[in-house]
Parts: sequence; structure tokens; C-alpha cells
Amino acid sequence: MIIQHTEDYKTLRKAEYPPVEQLGDALYWQSRGDNSKMEAYLSACEVVKKKYPKPD
Repeated sequence: MIIQHTEDYKTLRKAEYPPVEQLGDALYWQSRGDNSKMEAYLSACEVVKKKYPKPD
């Protein structure tokens, strides 16, 4: 699926990104030496970015 309008991809990404609360939790655990939640959060973001790529 190719998104043609700039606002379309931004809106679609925003709706599917994981909640910011998960980022806060991931940052906490990362500060304690556990990177697993941060890696999962970033992986989820990457899936959304690939699903709705930024137009050229």
C-alpha cells in the first residue's frame, strides 16, 4: 500500500504506534539494564513505519 499524501501517512502512523506509556516503561527498564521492552517498542514502531512509508 502506497500512501500519497503526507498527512495520510502521519495520521495512519499515529493511530498505530504503540502508546507513549509503553515507551516510558521501556525507558525505565532500560535504565535498569533490561533492554527487552525498548527493543520490543522500537520493533513495533519499525513495523508501522514500514507499513506506512514516508512519501519521497
